[in-house]
Amino acid sequence: MIKVKCTLFKVFGMFTRRGDTGETDLASRVRVGKDSPIVEVQGVIDELNAFIGQALVLTKWEDIRKDLFKIQNDLFVLGEDVSTGGKGRVVTREMIDYLEDRVNVLRKEIGKIELFVIPGGTLEATSVHIARTVSRRLERRIVFANHYTDINKNVLIYANRLSSLLFMIAMVSNKRQNVEEKIWPIHLPKDGS
Repeated sequence: MIKVKCTLFKVFGMFTRRGDTGETDLASRVRVGKDSPIVEVQGVIDELNAFIGQALVLTKWEDIRKDLFKIQNDLFVLGEDVSTGGKGRVVTREMIDYLEDRVNVLRKEIGKIELFVIPGGTLEATSVHIARTVSRRLERRIVFANHYTDINKNVLIYANRLSSLLFMIAMVSNKRQNVEEKIWPIHLPKDGS
């Protein structure tokens, strides 16, 4: 069982009415519009964390559960890094190294990887593929937000590696359940058949 203690925010009520005008507070206490690129990044982080939570409850494999839970916690750090401008907890090289190490371990388990895998297979793998696509959107939103504010370079590197790890997790999930990946044939005839 994994136990977590969270003391980041104290919640006084379900609503504050402070967002009723289309603005919100970042963790840095800066007030911004809800259409701010940083708020968009925060929203995609939240969405991704929910999809990873779904994948976590579906997985049968303890090593994958550990990876997914670590990612969920890392996403809170990523959000804090972005919304405080690096004045709180920050994405570190060690966090990136963990993702890279896990990609390498899982890649050895998978063996040869075809160029284009059609997402699917088990419910577990499919849920991870959905999380992977959201992580790719997160990466794009971080790049966009970086045009407006300086973002820790490790945030972008982490997001890039995260999609790679999620791809590996989806592939391993299918392999461990003896579900063969469907490969998109790159050289289809022009009529698509």
